Amino acid sequence: MAIFVSTRGRPQTLFARMWHLLLSILVLTFAVNAFLVKGALHLGSDFQTERRLQHIGDHWARQATLEGPLGIDPVTVIYPRHDQLPPELQRMLSPDKRGIVELGDQDLDYYVLAQSHATGRAFYVVESHAEVKPTETIESQVFIWYLTGVVPFGLLLLWLCKRITGRVTAPMREVGRLVSARDPRSLEKLALPAHSPVEIEALVAQINSALQRTTDVLDRERSFTRFASHELRTPAAIMQAALERIEAHGRPEQGPAIERARRGLRDMNALVDTFLQLSGDTVRPVSDAVSIDEAWVRALIRHLMGESPSHVFSVVERHPLLLSAPATTVHVLVANMLKNAVFHGGPDRIEVVVDEHGIDVRNGLPDTPSTAGFGLGTQIAHRICERFGWTFELTVGKHLAVARLRVPEARPKPMARMPPTNRH
Repeated sequence: MAIFVSTRGRPQTLFARMWHLLLSILVLTFAVNAFLVKGALHLGSDFQTERRLQHIGDHWARQATLEGPLGIDPVTVIYPRHDQLPPELQRMLSPDKRGIVELGDQDLDYYVLAQSHATGRAFYVVESHAEVKPTETIESQVFIWYLTGVVPFGLLLLWLCKRITGRVTAPMREVGRLVSARDPRSLEKLALPAHSPVEIEALVAQINSALQRTTDVLDRERSFTRFASHELRTPAAIMQAALERIEAHGRPEQGPAIERARRGLRDMNALVDTFLQLSGDTVRPVSDAVSIDEAWVRALIRHLMGESPSHVFSVVERHPLLLSAPATTVHVLVANMLKNAVFHGGPDRIEVVVDEHGIDVRNGLPDTPSTAGFGLGTQIAHRICERFGWTFELTVGKHLAVARLRVPEARPKPMARMPPTNRH
């Protein structure tokens, strides 16, 4: 079983991304609208003042000439001549200026209409705009009224956006939930959520097509492995019979060679039996668990390397390990871990540590990495562990390689210890 751990923070869902984006856009829109309302209030006041002054000027241009200033309301005064304007307006307004102008600062703001009378002489309509333009109090009241009206509408709009976003992303969220909840080893097809758009249908169809192709490849692999294993049983049986005849009539000096052949035949039978286990759809139950301790490991080392191994092995037993699997499968698994350390490691000591949670095989690495082999041993170990619910890890550093077998916490009850290989 492979476990992948992401170092990044948990990514946002599609719904969360769309919802946060819409929420940000709506809040920004309301803020901009509030400023636009304030600006529109000022522009409307200025436009209304200009229209009012123009109407007043058109009216008094057709009337008799005034001799002195005339106040037509508390904020509007008509001045017949330029020299009759207030001194501050005389300084800011040229006698030749015509039209509507805004004079003064924000605290003392005037709108002045300079217009020619029917007699040809200019007169001036002055309005104290500071007295009639919207004050901060009025602006605050208008802003409060705006919020009073827009907040309920905004909340309703947010609710509608959330509902729409939820409905749009519901099929994708359902597909994500199905994928997250399923077993990583499952090859069952994904169900298409209801009311899915064309894009989700195409995505689910492609996922199901990939799962079907993977299923077909695994089926062909299992069929090939099963048929090949069955075919190998016949020559293995022939070799076993031939080896027994040779052993019956052999000379004493042929004993070591015959023993090597017998060990190789046992490994072959164990590998064939393991392939048959892996090619099946289910794991065959076993009556006895295999107990792995120091004696078991050393017996397996002698079986693989003979009485004079090429490497020095250090076996440390902290606690016996119980594996609920066929003895031949356990033999192949641990043997591959040991052979990988021998074939690809350096001349240093190989350390084997056994405890109730698993097995560690540590070996040094040569200065020149070995290129022999195709890594089939580790692949077989991975497949065995995956089939029986264990975990296999191979960590290769600069000068050290560690093959680690880990089993779940729940262990089978202790049973009689099994030998590391089949007896023939």
